[in-house]
Amino acid sequence: MSKNWKKKLLSGLSLSVAALTLAACGNNDSADNGGNAEDNQAAETSLKLWVTTDSKKFYEDGLKDFNDENPNIKVEVIETEDAKAQENVKKDPSAAADIFALPHDQLGQLVDSGVIQEIPEQFATQIKDEQIESAVVGAEYKGKMYAFPYGIESQVLYYNKDLLSEEDVKSYEDITSKATMGMNLKAVDAYKTAPLFMSVGDHLFGESGEDVTGTDWNNDKGVAVLQWIADQNDNSGFVNVGDDTISKFASGDIASFESGPWDKAKAIEAIGEDKLGISVYPTINIGGEDVQQKAFLGVKLYAVNAVPSGEDTNRLAAAYKLAAYLSGAHFQEIQFKDASRNIIPSNKEIQTADYVTNDELANAVVTMSGSDYSVVMPKIPEMNNFWTASAAVLTDVYNGKITPDQFQEKLDQLVKDISGQ
Repeated sequence: MSKNWKKKLLSGLSLSVAALTLAACGNNDSADNGGNAEDNQAAETSLKLWVTTDSKKFYEDGLKDFNDENPNIKVEVIETEDAKAQENVKKDPSAAADIFALPHDQLGQLVDSGVIQEIPEQFATQIKDEQIESAVVGAEYKGKMYAFPYGIESQVLYYNKDLLSEEDVKSYEDITSKATMGMNLKAVDAYKTAPLFMSVGDHLFGESGEDVTGTDWNNDKGVAVLQWIADQNDNSGFVNVGDDTISKFASGDIASFESGPWDKAKAIEAIGEDKLGISVYPTINIGGEDVQQKAFLGVKLYAVNAVPSGEDTNRLAAAYKLAAYLSGAHFQEIQFKDASRNIIPSNKEIQTADYVTNDELANAVVTMSGSDYSVVMPKIPEMNNFWTASAAVLTDVYNGKITPDQFQEKLDQLVKDISGQ
């Protein structure tokens, strides 16, 4: 991003303080109610909203209340691939959307490049009051709030209730002694496997997830993790799986596997809804110690791109107002209930609603979002180093290319590679 764009963005933000205050604080209603008619901008304002693919109809229907309450704000909904949000926005911030959806792990790169700015205090306060702690962490970077959380995502355990009981799935050792667990260790996906290090108390980029030199996997606990991976070659209850996970679940070759909400429909199709059980991760014995297996937690965000607004304070104020509405309780409720979305809410109030707590998958993800079960995926740019470097080491350990006498040496090098040293 050029210095000129950064100057323009900062100028627009400075000029918008008054407008934002009026937009957010003009009445006693929360931002997810959209405000009252008298709070709306006098002049018509047009906004572009980038949303994930196959969701345009949901958003156009879901924004009807916002449109009715804010007749002077016209919202154009455009589908994009939110996994490429930072790439698409950074190409040309002035032509990008005013508000866009993104996974939280892209936040650090967007902030460091100057594309998005710290959000106004009144919105940050509201987010901290209304959203769960892990969602707040996902929306912050270097101690400041930069985005609006609207959902959470974590892997869970899927299992066949004909082969495993609720008691069995509390422990990896019980699962693999009484039936089978499917994982891919032959070609490791670091998103799924690397959290084993956090399960034993090690850190990725420090306790904050933002300390470049804070990864401490090269210790005795880290060595134990590598030994556990190597030992799965001799575990009769462990089955290596890849793209065939669902087919092996359907055939009964595996009785359980760990994946995210995106695989629920496939799991139901594989064995039937009556047989499908969903649970939090089990405990796991690593280095002779029973620990809670952890997963990475993802936070779904909306961010405001101030560049298109320039010095148009009404447009920037409208953008923040829309972002607050989209992350508010009402919108999180309707997106959870909509079958085409079914996003697990990050709003405290909505998480306690009966329609969430009575949903087996949602209840498991909400539980997984606690610090005992997951780690908010770090969002610093050095995560780019982490993915390939860690996957290569973990894969080579299982495949026997790295032997136990090399574990310490390889971990020492991995920690350096992750930090970019």
